[in-house]
Amino acid sequence: MSNLQKHFWYILLFGLIIIWTYKGEAARPFGTDDAGTVEKGGFELEAGYNWGEEEGTLELGFKHGVTERMDIGIGFGYNVETEPENNLTAAEISLKFSIVPDILAASFTHEFGGSSYDLNAAFTKIFGPLEFDANLGYSVVDVDAGEGMITYGLALILATGEKIDVGTEILGNEDDLQSLLVGLRYKIREGLNLDVGFSQGIGEDVENTATFGLHYEF
Repeated sequence: MSNLQKHFWYILLFGLIIIWTYKGEAARPFGTDDAGTVEKGGFELEAGYNWGEEEGTLELGFKHGVTERMDIGIGFGYNVETEPENNLTAAEISLKFSIVPDILAASFTHEFGGSSYDLNAAFTKIFGPLEFDANLGYSVVDVDAGEGMITYGLALILATGEKIDVGTEILGNEDDLQSLLVGLRYKIREGLNLDVGFSQGIGEDVENTATFGLHYEF
């Protein structure tokens, strides 16, 4: 099967997910988290397809609001063109707690079967139609080796009307700026958004990536 055919089938699979889901504001396509949590008893589904220069990745994430201030989530990905064959990425579980509702939150993410984890603080401020999100975190790749680094993200998102938001963000770590993304999301109905974005790789070994996906709350 050619690379183009592989992308076609995974885009088709993603399309079927869109048809199956049919309600919130989306974090996608931005990697910078906001300070909001899933409402108590509610559910959130995010799905996306990232098309890089050498491979594609289908990502799925699912969250549930446990309390008024905390949600729990699980996510995983599927690499479409890795060598020697396609494979699932490690699943991750996350906990997010709202410190100051819709303004400040903290989260913890851990890889199943691995030693890597991430700690992150998310700050959100709304200025009329403009949303500003800032993240500051610490990412550990190998606990035994003590390999960890400080990470950050900054995003500006503008609501241009009732249906369309546009924005940009930068992501980086203590060593260097890693990427610059511009994105757009479109509200189909309350709680259901589609999105598209393009990320310019800036850091070493960070490739350019196109992404599209959805955010669904129910």
